[in-house]
Amino acid sequence: MGHWGVKSYENDEATDALDAGFDRVHGQRYEELMDDRNPLTYEQVQQQLADPRTLEASISALWDAVGRDHGPEAWDEGARLALAGIIVRHAELKVPVPGEWRRRAIDWLEQEEIDWLEATARRLRRQKEIDLLRRASVSRGPGTTPQA
Repeated sequence: MGHWGVKSYENDEATDALDAGFDRVHGQRYEELMDDRNPLTYEQVQQQLADPRTLEASISALWDAVGRDHGPEAWDEGARLALAGIIVRHAELKVPVPGEWRRRAIDWLEQEEIDWLEATARRLRRQKEIDLLRRASVSRGPGTTPQA
């Protein structure tokens, strides 16, 4: 898994799933906004388009990449961090998160083994993400079920 920053969604698995989720929901509009000629940043595009559907589609894309033969409880640490990253990114974008996914992301972040070059920076960021998720609004809808 490639990781380039201290945020839980700054890794290949989370970024690929987020990209796939936004594309699945918004298709051509997402492609147009992501075009290099568009002055909006990647973050601004996500801010414009994020909603419960992109959250569900991103989780589904990650699950497709990991494999549907096992439920999230059997995912490896990389997939768990990617899921937490998807949840964190949507919470940052003020998208309500289904309670079970929120609890799972908090749990997995709390259990994360930090073996990073910038361990202190990651620990601080991880705590910020956990605090964000604890304060995040919880959706009433079922979302993608966390069971296999």
